[in-house]
Amino acid sequence: MFLATGCSSKPETASQTSNTSSQQLSDVDPWLKTVGFARLQLTDPILYAYLQTSGVAQTTQISNLSSLEQKRVGQTANFTKSSKYNISGVAEIVSSRSIAIKSFSYNGSCGAISIQLAMSNAPGKTLATLKTVSTPISSDNGNFSLTIPSNISLIQFNQIVVLCPDKENPVSTASFQ
Repeated sequence: MFLATGCSSKPETASQTSNTSSQQLSDVDPWLKTVGFARLQLTDPILYAYLQTSGVAQTTQISNLSSLEQKRVGQTANFTKSSKYNISGVAEIVSSRSIAIKSFSYNGSCGAISIQLAMSNAPGKTLATLKTVSTPISSDNGNFSLTIPSNISLIQFNQIVVLCPDKENPVSTASFQ
């Protein structure tokens, strides 16, 4: 013999159901939009990554950016040459979430360096670490992409700094105008 029991409550009306679902959406959507988080990044990360690398997403992303952020997309900056560590290369803001590094070189004499975002008026106070490089890199194979964290907008930084542990910091900078 099989006996199923349960408790029931008063059934919801159609207006209560639609009100609840709209409240749930309004509780989530405004926050995601204010911090610049792409909903597609959360719901379908593989498609999001493909669109980021293929360039298809760049046109839609630029239209969602503020005018100050739109001016930053496409800007390039050269890393200051460091003869001691042979650091050089070019950084380009490709989209609101990506920076392309081209022809980056580093001789490895400083140990593991970290590439971080900062403001030019406070290069010692960094916003986020984007990449750590622990081996020498020549400009021939020094092309890579850096992902800007979703909680940082393009107007929150204007410089990429290269920091070396236990040395004078920063050892190299790339400043965007």
